Amino acid sequence: MKKRYYFLTAILSYFILLIATIPAKPVIDLINDNSPVTIQGVSGTVWNGKAYIISTDNMLFNKTRWSFNTWKFLIGKIAIDIDSHYLNNNITAELGTSFTGRYFANELSAKIPARETALLANIPLAQLDGMISVNIAHAQWKQGELPLATGEIKWNNAAVTVADTASLGDVLITLSESEQQLNAKITNQGGDIKISGTAELIPEKNYNVDIKLSPTATANNNIRQSLGFFAQKQPNGEYLLKRSGSLDQIL
Repeated sequence: MKKRYYFLTAILSYFILLIATIPAKPVIDLINDNSPVTIQGVSGTVWNGKAYIISTDNMLFNKTRWSFNTWKFLIGKIAIDIDSHYLNNNITAELGTSFTGRYFANELSAKIPARETALLANIPLAQLDGMISVNIAHAQWKQGELPLATGEIKWNNAAVTVADTASLGDVLITLSESEQQLNAKITNQGGDIKISGTAELIPEKNYNVDIKLSPTATANNNIRQSLGFFAQKQPNGEYLLKRSGSLDQIL
């Protein structure tokens, strides 16, 4: 009986070692051949490795390292720690999915120039400036459902240029979730326009936006007039941006 136990233990240990030491390159070659992602300069194993370059569409990531959190298999999740660089800015996160098909991101930290964000999001006409910092404690989403998240998005030295440039100072977006609803509180400090309000994504893919925009003493006439193009002027001089509807109308 003991011999059988030792034999099975040895066989199991061998297979665990075999799986743990699978080189990353053959798997990466399959990804390169069957997806729009190109991965170069690969070393290490599938479970713990690195790639010098990862490119997809218009995005290029450098010096990427990954490591699987194998213990999460025991709770029905596949999770991987990522450390990468985009435009010389560090990006770290735990990314994964549950066996039920729900994706998640934990402790996501990233910085990206606002100008680059506008290009990636294909925002027409407007030019964005400043630096956007993302710090998300937890986010989760599933196909066909609204995303949920908690954390902060900071836009430092924010500026928007259409016909004229408006400084927005430092913008803070605080994300929270409640009853399957994503909430965002939006405020700023400094700049030509004072911002205060909320935005919500609610079940059935609906959205609500309720934001007050107040020109400050530094706002010129062009900036003040441009606010009236997309927000309703109030008797006290503020502008109210109030929108609601289905996300399908704007996606």
